[in-house]
Amino acid sequence: MIRNGIFGGRMNVLVIAPRFPWPLEKGDKLRLYQQLRLLSRHHTLHLFAITHVPVSEHDLSHLRSICSSIHLHHIPFWRAGWNMLKGLFSSVPFSVLYFSDQAAMGSLNRLHSEIQPDLIYGQLIRSGEYLKRLAGMKVIDMMDAFSLIMKQRAEHASWWSRPFLQWEARRLQNYERDMPLHTSRQTFISHRDRHEVDPDERWPATIIPNGIDTTYFQSGSVSLDQEAYDLTFIGNLGYYPNYKAVLFLVHRIMPLVWSHRPATTLLLAGARPVREIQKIADRRVRVIPWLDDIRQGYRKGSIFVAPIHLGAGQQNKILEAMAMELPVITTTHVNRGIQAKPNIDLLIADQPEEFAAHITRLLDAPADIDNMTRSARTFVETNYSWSTSVETLENNVFLHDPSDHH
Repeated sequence: MIRNGIFGGRMNVLVIAPRFPWPLEKGDKLRLYQQLRLLSRHHTLHLFAITHVPVSEHDLSHLRSICSSIHLHHIPFWRAGWNMLKGLFSSVPFSVLYFSDQAAMGSLNRLHSEIQPDLIYGQLIRSGEYLKRLAGMKVIDMMDAFSLIMKQRAEHASWWSRPFLQWEARRLQNYERDMPLHTSRQTFISHRDRHEVDPDERWPATIIPNGIDTTYFQSGSVSLDQEAYDLTFIGNLGYYPNYKAVLFLVHRIMPLVWSHRPATTLLLAGARPVREIQKIADRRVRVIPWLDDIRQGYRKGSIFVAPIHLGAGQQNKILEAMAMELPVITTTHVNRGIQAKPNIDLLIADQPEEFAAHITRLLDAPADIDNMTRSARTFVETNYSWSTSVETLENNVFLHDPSDHH
């Protein structure tokens, strides 16, 4: 049961978001939206969100019933670039400078003085410069280890961009490890991310996994009103680990599958597909840049294939596919953040030949799918609930001793 606020009643919470949490096309937006939705039942929430693009009234309407007040600060792209340039010789990573702005800090200071929050909750290290300059009890949701993602990008980058990415990765790592000095508590999406940032576990931290709305994501929740595909991949197609996974799927795995089953079809659906992915589309591969209802993307496929070898955190798309009772084939890397049982809840593959073997076997023997998909849904229902996740956030993080500052 979720307890009352830190002083025995409703807490007055100032939430700092580096992006307005709607629409839910990114994992960080989904996470914050669900947290706000459930926390608002017991606490008063004031959302301060940075945005680089105008936010429509339609998008605002999704948060108006959740937040007591919403404050948007627009940073044009040109000024975000200027802020990054000004910080060239500072120790602050560009990934943080892009969301940091002096005028925004002024607005946030005025809001802080006006509402006198009991707690300040910042999402991601992108909110770090704002948190550093505010007084009071502060919690930061680190979520993923950004430095790990940047190190992985550097390893796979071209020779000319690698030095810069390695430099940014070092700056990110130093910044992440410095955040406990400026906040009361840190949260992470997985133990792997926490260990990457604080390998010696010197600072108080809590693991807050994402959840899945299993009443929304279920196999019969939407009708199949258009053509079906053998395989599907759903995700933000502009996010580096995702589009690298798609290119691996199309160029390394699918030729092996097509050599056995030439008619096998593939659906790639998600926001912001990069040019390389847009050019992939042909009679056997369809690319859909946006779905009003993401569940349609899952329903159109018979098998969910996610050869993701990069990134950090927890892959929501895997859990959503499992909840939709799709058989999932993914990597050892992805499953470290999920901890599902291989060959029972999902199938694991790392090499193209392993993926192709799993795909052709399932396509040739669809009856083998049933037991795995039932187990997969049970696994998600048991381990990934938004209500349980937010209850942990509130009881173990928001309500810890407010005098426990560093």
